[in-house]
Amino acid sequence: MPSNNIAISFIGSGNVACQLAPALKNCGYTISTIFARNPKTGKALAKKVNAKYTNNISEIEDNNGIVIIAVKDDAIAEVVKQLPPLKKTLVMHTSGATDIDVFNVKVLPNGEDLGGASKFKSRGVLWQVQTIQARSKVDFKKVPLIIEANNPTAKKQLTQLAKALSNLVYELNSEQRRVLHLGAVFVNNFPNHLYVLAEELLKKHQLPFEIYKPLILSTTQNGIKNPKQAQTGPANRNDKKTMNNHLALLDDDTMKKIYKLLSESIISIKN
Repeated sequence: MPSNNIAISFIGSGNVACQLAPALKNCGYTISTIFARNPKTGKALAKKVNAKYTNNISEIEDNNGIVIIAVKDDAIAEVVKQLPPLKKTLVMHTSGATDIDVFNVKVLPNGEDLGGASKFKSRGVLWQVQTIQARSKVDFKKVPLIIEANNPTAKKQLTQLAKALSNLVYELNSEQRRVLHLGAVFVNNFPNHLYVLAEELLKKHQLPFEIYKPLILSTTQNGIKNPKQAQTGPANRNDKKTMNNHLALLDDDTMKKIYKLLSESIISIKN
């Protein structure tokens, strides 16, 4: 539990906020305010964590607390621009692909220039290496958390928060985090898209996707141990006859391109 009752405000009420806010509340933090454009999800989250709801981020107070920006990546910079100066408050975002430099804003929302000084003294990043969905409960103790801070005070506060949530906390800079995020797309988003394509293929032929469940689980377990050694299949064997037969079964040009590209990549690594 945190040693002091730090108040946390969330900007956003999407998947990450809906999981992170209750988790932090359970760790002993006070969730003071939920700032969200969507009143339905914003009010629901505020009620869940016993917080106030508002859609006006100009109401954020500089009170030695924490502001967590949990919005989609493309919206972070715009939210940062709209925030008032916060010299006592730690401001952080939860994006794996967005640099901490996004906080280096030196102009107030009204256009006033701060003369080269950032309007935020303490800045940070807290990114969870995990797919987060609002409807699924996340056990943060088992989720790797990546942190980055711009000064020792922010680092201390952010480390305390991260370790209250998870047993797996890593400090990385923005460049390292970008690479880790790119790798996460390869191990998470792309394989899941292949599941979608496989499911569509089976539906066309009236075959059940659940037949693949044991295969998916064993492939994942073997891949965790040693991805290169776990690779199997016709491309790994350079079985051209089987690959050509597979391509003949596909009537979708995009799926054919994906099959060829991945097969060529597997063959090149094998050789």
